[in-house]
Amino acid sequence: MIRICHPSSRSFGLTRGAKGFSLIEIMIAITLGLLLSIGIMSLFSNTSRTNKLQDGLARLQENGRFAVTQIDRDLLSLSSQYCSNTTGGTPPGTVAPVVPARAPMVYAPDLRLPDSTINSIDINGNPQSGSATAAYALSPRWFVQGYSCTATACTPAVPNGTGQIPDMGLAAGKRVPASDVLTIRYQRGSGWPVAVGACATPAASPLTNGTTITLSPQAGDDPVANMKPGLALISDCVSPAVVPIGAVSGNTLTIGTAPSTTGGILSGALGALCAGNPMRDVRLFNFTDDFVTVSYYLAFRADDNPDARLNSSAAQRLVPVLVRRENGTEQELVRGVDQLMFRYGIQDSGGNIQFMTASQVNTAAGCPAPPPGLNIEPGCMWRAVNTVEPHLLLNTVDEVFGLDNASRTYRFDGTQYTKADGDLLPSGIKAGSQLRREFIAYVSVRDRHL
Repeated sequence: MIRICHPSSRSFGLTRGAKGFSLIEIMIAITLGLLLSIGIMSLFSNTSRTNKLQDGLARLQENGRFAVTQIDRDLLSLSSQYCSNTTGGTPPGTVAPVVPARAPMVYAPDLRLPDSTINSIDINGNPQSGSATAAYALSPRWFVQGYSCTATACTPAVPNGTGQIPDMGLAAGKRVPASDVLTIRYQRGSGWPVAVGACATPAASPLTNGTTITLSPQAGDDPVANMKPGLALISDCVSPAVVPIGAVSGNTLTIGTAPSTTGGILSGALGALCAGNPMRDVRLFNFTDDFVTVSYYLAFRADDNPDARLNSSAAQRLVPVLVRRENGTEQELVRGVDQLMFRYGIQDSGGNIQFMTASQVNTAAGCPAPPPGLNIEPGCMWRAVNTVEPHLLLNTVDEVFGLDNASRTYRFDGTQYTKADGDLLPSGIKAGSQLRREFIAYVSVRDRHL
């Protein structure tokens, strides 16, 4: 007899309560999961934005401090020469004790000063691109020159051309429109002593081509090998002079036609220049390389991020950078500088201090007494600059999206601005989504604060 057993719920291990989730429970779970995911994504987005904001502000502050420090370092040396850059005594009859600056006599036909058209100075004090035929005093007026710029032009006009400061324009490599330019010059280096009897020419006799000068380098001086054929500045702390050097052999220099010049020494220089002085430390400097010409301006660079939003008609996003140009060689200092402006504190013949733009300094009246041997030359108020006030407007370089109006607001030169993404800056590029801050320095020019 065969017994057949029927399956029951117990044989499958099922219980009365195991019926699964209802649709409502599943929908609630999905909703909670979505809310949690949205919260996590929102937290991540806010954290990411905060990090970008903090990184941008940190970069902005770091760039601003570095830029101001670099400009400050050069401005402190503006117009400096060996010993000092003043004559050391005020002219009689002046209203205020304004010490005139020293002007080296130039006995070389060609100066070839970078970032300028200055090759020589004529009898009226005007710069010339041609060679000099007679010795002249190099006014310290040419040791500093500023340019006030709008979106279309600068006053006075910036020297342009091959090897010069670039033109303005909305393209990579061009100079940023509506930002000022400043060119300064100063002597650096230790030089080398010119001992008594360093040249055979008697003190009262004229120096001629072929005259040799024997240097006496000391421990701590620059390597004498740094002196190459070119121009040399000889200074005894009273009467500096620039002479052409045609050859260098060890410690011996020979006066003559320097490279890239049209002739040898001009008449008027006496043996006293290189005869040495038992009472003063007479030194010779490499004028060609160590009389430094430094220009500051803003230039555009192409953004290396191919996904960056365009901010002009250029093929790539343009980033404005601060450029320091030394003797014709550009050096990029910091990125994200939207505007650069300079104000100049000048001390007029009455001893009054006024702050002016470059265009105002160029035409201002009230020039102080000139150095000995100089008349009042064009733009002579540049000799009266005793302080320089640079203003820089910096941004975060990279965009920080989602900024409110308060974050977009900034001040520059006393005026408050709030720029939307598509608003144009004075330079012609779009503002974008960036934070901006102004940095200001106040620099007293060396030996011009009397």
